[in-house]
Amino acid sequence: MKTSFPQTITKKGVSITIRRITKGRYQSYRVEYMSQGERKLVWRADYADAKKTAEDAITAISNGDNGALALRDNDRHVYERARDVLLPAGIKLDVAARDYAESVSLLGGRASVVEACRDWLKRHDVRLPKKTVADATDDCIASAKTDGKSRRRIQQLEAVFNRMKDDLNIQVTEITPSIVSQWLSGLPLSERTRRNYRDAAGYFNRWCVMRGYLTNGTDWLEGVQNYSARKLSEIEIYTPEEVAKLIEKANDDMLPFIVIQAFAGLRHAEVARLDWNEIELSDKPGDSFIEVRAAKSKTGERRLVPVQDNLKRWLELHRKARGPVCEYANTTKQLLKIAADAGVEWKHNGLRHSAISYRVAATADVPRVADESGNSAQIIRQHYLRRVKPAEAARWFSIGPTMEQGKIVQFKTANAQS
Repeated sequence: MKTSFPQTITKKGVSITIRRITKGRYQSYRVEYMSQGERKLVWRADYADAKKTAEDAITAISNGDNGALALRDNDRHVYERARDVLLPAGIKLDVAARDYAESVSLLGGRASVVEACRDWLKRHDVRLPKKTVADATDDCIASAKTDGKSRRRIQQLEAVFNRMKDDLNIQVTEITPSIVSQWLSGLPLSERTRRNYRDAAGYFNRWCVMRGYLTNGTDWLEGVQNYSARKLSEIEIYTPEEVAKLIEKANDDMLPFIVIQAFAGLRHAEVARLDWNEIELSDKPGDSFIEVRAAKSKTGERRLVPVQDNLKRWLELHRKARGPVCEYANTTKQLLKIAADAGVEWKHNGLRHSAISYRVAATADVPRVADESGNSAQIIRQHYLRRVKPAEAARWFSIGPTMEQGKIVQFKTANAQS
């Protein structure tokens, strides 16, 4: 088979070219290749010698002998020592040099590569217990109860953790920010509720680190969207006529619950925990208050809520020396039944929203109402307040019982028929 020139021989990733040079009647062969960044030219009289020279050069270059032999004595010793050190780890010298240079650049002189490795091992070289999300969340709830967390906080954590157990059937060590982000975004919840779920997941993350289920520095929320707590939908409140219908249909056991929420603006859970001995009804005008004790408040702070005149009249008809204001275990069920009987749409937190909105209209003092309701002025404006006219506020706080022949009959609101 006839050989064509120039001829390129490629073996082991090394390519060498053989050229045929003709000058008059004479022919020779030139072997061309690169070694250590330099172009090498070797002349041979016949093709067989040229081919052998090319093959020998390929072998030398691929074995590294050519480079090693070209090094000076001291450099060769350095090269060979480095190669011997890396041999047990199975790492190429050029790879080691690249990784080392990158590590030094990242550390920026703040520590040596060895110091950084030792610090990483100190924080991460631990044997973590195998804990599923289900087991760890159960442990977290038990711990929260032992630590004296409020009933409301425990209920909130249980709601989030129950959903987390159903959706994430994995070990806690397998959870990543990506998994948390996808889980939150896939929940059929409002943005505000997703924020609450995100906060609960963060609490669970920190608890797992503290308990030793996760390594120090583990952050499931790194880069996870921080959902807005702002309530984007329109704030719903009741009209004076609507709340009058609710009160009319309420039995004696639920009526105090409704009027306290409607005219004092306490939270649902705060009224459920309220005792009659925490309500002071004074004969002196403006001196009647409901004490929301720190242990029963969502914020953990004690506050005194003024009792309006119409609320005072309602409470005087039902008050007791002591004992729960409402003894129903499931007040929500009772409220929904009352709303259905009254033909009024039940609005979540509607009584508290109404009390705050009408109170702001009556006083024109948001900070004052915020203090009474246990919130900041900003939260009141964002989540509770719907602007109403002062005249409507006057009608709201005029709703009270009317007596005829010593019995309570259908009450009246200002400018409204019985």
